[in-house]
Amino acid sequence: MGARSVIKGRGRMEGGNKVIVTPHRHAGVFMIAKGRDCTILTKNLLPGKAVYNEERLSVQNEYGTEVEYRVWDPFRSDLAAAVIGGADNISIKPGAKVLYLGAASGTTVSPVSDIAGP
Repeated sequence: MGARSVIKGRGRMEGGNKVIVTPHRHAGVFMIAKGRDCTILTKNLLPGKAVYNEERLSVQNEYGTEVEYRVWDPFRSDLAAAVIGGADNISIKPGAKVLYLGAASGTTVSPVSDIAGP
């Protein structure tokens, strides 16, 4: 199942609040919008694994399948901040080949790998 097949899912975040995950305009990026706040997510390429102790969210999609997302923190990743800030083109999409130089703790490169896929 590709990232585009996940249209909407319901899951729970902190405090047991129900959330709705929707696709972002950048392919492979998803979001949870609450009022003026927006949390961006990537579909976890390796469900059950965290790279830098990021928050993860399991959501049941419209087909009843569990999908795990990872929160992409814009305070730890310049690319995530650019997405939140409205960047027009991040040049990374599902199926892209990416050479990422400067992977320190994985706060940008691991979500990029989630987006690009295997």
